[in-house]
Amino acid sequence: MKKKKIILVIGGHDPTGGAGIVADIETAGHYNFHALSILSCTTIQNTSKMTKVNKMPKNYIYQSFQEIIKEFKIDVIKIGLLPSIQSSKEVFKILNNSKIKGVPIVLDPIIKTGSNIKVTTDNNLKFLAKNIYPKAEIITPNIYEYNIIKNITNNFKEKNIKNILITDYEIKNKHIKLRLKDNIKNQDSYYQINRYGKNYHGTGCTFSTALACGIGLKRTYDESIKIAISYIKDAIKTSSISGKKQLFLNRKL
Repeated sequence: MKKKKIILVIGGHDPTGGAGIVADIETAGHYNFHALSILSCTTIQNTSKMTKVNKMPKNYIYQSFQEIIKEFKIDVIKIGLLPSIQSSKEVFKILNNSKIKGVPIVLDPIIKTGSNIKVTTDNNLKFLAKNIYPKAEIITPNIYEYNIIKNITNNFKEKNIKNILITDYEIKNKHIKLRLKDNIKNQDSYYQINRYGKNYHGTGCTFSTALACGIGLKRTYDESIKIAISYIKDAIKTSSISGKKQLFLNRKL
């Protein structure tokens, strides 16, 4: 029997199932990955707005990892919402653990919700920019998040981050352009996805997890990005469930 690849996903819980850890697990399943999951927070929200972010108990994140790593060999890590310094410091300990040395990390920096609610603090963003983003193989901010990260601290060294994929670098009538900044090779690459008229819930989480699965399967960044774009396209085109403000992706293709 062929063994499944294993992805560790760290992120928030969205009770609608449209984004966060549920989106990560469903997307990983599409690529035949087994998902280990650690909650960074829980949220109270629907598709209209987020009401509250609840922190996890102190040491929950790192202690969960310590138990998981006793039994499982992780192939790739995807990190989503880290709402507080506490959660970020525990993830920092995970990333410094010798048992995941060499494991690729994909990080989706989440700063605010689609309903414009900020879900982290400036101090936490400074900690992330200095300590955690440089440990990732690639981070996937949208243009708003990229500009916030770039401007959050005067001494932020963008070149310390290996790869930055800006997921909505340029938006035109029918297309969205993505920009990959490869700071190792010092070169840029561009990709394109169709722009759909409606508002879809969880596209960022889903895309970054699909990207992580591609990388976990030893695909190149170029191949992994194209795989993730194709998956998002199909998930949007076959969506069938709708909340009041947003539609849900069909990740079980």
